[in-house]
Amino acid sequence: MKKCKFIKSGIAIAILGCSIIFTACDVNTDKKVEKQANKVVDAVESKDITKLDAIINGTDEIKADEELKDFFETDTEAKQKNGLMSKIIEHDTINVKKVGKDTVTYKITAPDFSKYFTEMKKSKVTEENIESFTDDYISNAEKVTNEVEIPYTYKDGIYSAEYDTEEFVNALTGNLVTAYQELMQDVQKELSEETGDEKNN
Repeated sequence: MKKCKFIKSGIAIAILGCSIIFTACDVNTDKKVEKQANKVVDAVESKDITKLDAIINGTDEIKADEELKDFFETDTEAKQKNGLMSKIIEHDTINVKKVGKDTVTYKITAPDFSKYFTEMKKSKVTEENIESFTDDYISNAEKVTNEVEIPYTYKDGIYSAEYDTEEFVNALTGNLVTAYQELMQDVQKELSEETGDEKNN
């Protein structure tokens, strides 16, 4: 009976020891993942648009969505620094809220760009005054906070995360992507209505 108790105690200690070792490994991995995840935070905090683009797209230049390329000003480094994305992240704050098993959760606060195109239309903005309009808009914009889960893998010491998602870019730009999509829907609706009127006439 004593021998049996001893064996049971030994098994319990071994299990406890293993769980401590595995927990330590998990904590260590989480710290490594968090360190990698914070590279995005560093890029935003240092307002380094080139570094941020490289992290998001895996290249030295923004691989901007075709529908947003005019706003992101991607053709030269000088334009990148004066582009809309660059202007927005000047006012962004971001932090790693949680490191999960296969996702990193970021909390991102940015100027609210959900009304940007609506206000642009109301103000009848031209190519000549779009820059001053944008600067004024950012200065007066309320802040909006989004939480975004980014899927990642960490294998053999290599961290890989999917930053090139619409949700992540939308959060960084204060819902600019959503606003642009709504604008395009409105434009298509207006075109359809105009086409319908022409057919009726």
